[in-house]
Amino acid sequence: MSPAEKRYYKLHIARYGQEHGNQELLFNAIADMERYDEGALIDRFQGEPFIRHFAITKRRLYEAILHSLEAFHAESSVDARVHRHLHQVEILHQRALYADARKVLQSARRLALQHERQPVLGAVREWERRLMECRNYNGIDETGIDAIAAEDDSARRSQSEVDRLWSIKSKLFLRIYHQGAARESESTAHIQELLSEPLLQDGATLLSARARFLHHHIRAAAAFALGMNHECRTQLIANAALLERERAAFKDEPNLILGVISNLAYVTAQCGHYEAAFALLKRFRSLPSQWGMPENDDLDLKLFATTTSLELSMHLRLGEAAKAVELIPLVERGLRDHAQRLGPVRRAILQYECAYALYCSGQLEKSLRWINELLNATRHDDLSDVSCFTRLMHLLLLYDSGKHELLAYALRNTERFMKLHGRKHRFELRFLRLIAQLTQARGADDARAKLTAFRDDALALLDDPMERGVLDYMDPVAWAESRLTGLPFADCIRERAKRMGRAA
Repeated sequence: MSPAEKRYYKLHIARYGQEHGNQELLFNAIADMERYDEGALIDRFQGEPFIRHFAITKRRLYEAILHSLEAFHAESSVDARVHRHLHQVEILHQRALYADARKVLQSARRLALQHERQPVLGAVREWERRLMECRNYNGIDETGIDAIAAEDDSARRSQSEVDRLWSIKSKLFLRIYHQGAARESESTAHIQELLSEPLLQDGATLLSARARFLHHHIRAAAAFALGMNHECRTQLIANAALLERERAAFKDEPNLILGVISNLAYVTAQCGHYEAAFALLKRFRSLPSQWGMPENDDLDLKLFATTTSLELSMHLRLGEAAKAVELIPLVERGLRDHAQRLGPVRRAILQYECAYALYCSGQLEKSLRWINELLNATRHDDLSDVSCFTRLMHLLLLYDSGKHELLAYALRNTERFMKLHGRKHRFELRFLRLIAQLTQARGADDARAKLTAFRDDALALLDDPMERGVLDYMDPVAWAESRLTGLPFADCIRERAKRMGRAA
């Protein structure tokens, strides 16, 4: 809770004569803790009557805090304000104050229409019907009823578009989160099938800002999954413009503009436009003040997870290993503060990026500690890209560290994992074959020949959009060149980034 929320809670319980009671004692004790420790609470209040029924006391405190937060945030969002109006309408209706109820209902309708809250408009419409019935349809004729029916039909069609697009988006993101970018014909065909929806075609006429946002959102995500970075960037730019143009419709969802601009910065870097990408990162950091976003735990979490991961990935793509390593203490602090609220994929990506930053800077043992920690926390059935590349990175670290006695065992485990879960992407198979070849190489010349062949294969593979997503996790071409030339890995990444930037 924020200091203002805590202060309001104290006023809330005082208003109901509950100050200096068990709830306030427990509230103050918990508020003083850096981390919740139930054992310490029980020891502290040993002998107090409420400890005998501690679970009940905790539940009552929880409910009291929720009531307090509900009152504190009664005006915090459009939905909260509309629902408060509807509650007032219900109270007035029960007292037969129908004219007053109608006035409040008009305010609710204006607010819901202004911000395109279609689901809430349904509740507003239901109350309008009840009030018409209470007045015995006074002041309305058949034309008016037909107009209401037409308006209802338009609202249903508008919501139906959003529902249909949300379903498509969820199917697409379910595949992306669980299986990563499309890198085989089956995934590509599935995504193309989702994109065949008429609502996603060029020139589709959509009834609401929400539907238009989902239209571009889905097409951007699908393009990203298919390795079409320039198309993804085009759709993200369209969505950024939409959010700015129709800001009122998205007033209570600042996470949308945060997500669009952060993704745009990331894809812009992938396209080789590095100056533009860093300008977008700067813009991202200014969004909370520009959009008047309330400071809360949710915003703090999003800013940490997104800016840190984005900045890490951009430095790593440019070969700026030292700058990436400087961010690691910030990541460690953020992981401690937000450990319970970070999703497993986001947490794993941050840990992987830290390990990769340390590897790029030549700190192999520190990198290996991060990778081992990540492997230990990874579920055996996790097929996400970050999970698979963590295993490949583990092999790379064991090989470069000279831990060949562990490498053979780790290689068998990784091969078994890939085979068991049908992960047959061309790069992974080629990389595993290289590691096996290097462990059996007959001298330096043989190893050099194997590395040269791998580098040439990787260059050809990464020209394929379905394999280009590998660069989100490692640069195998730069790694092979580093081994062949003796130059630092980060220097080889920098040189490749310059060539790609000039090409872009």
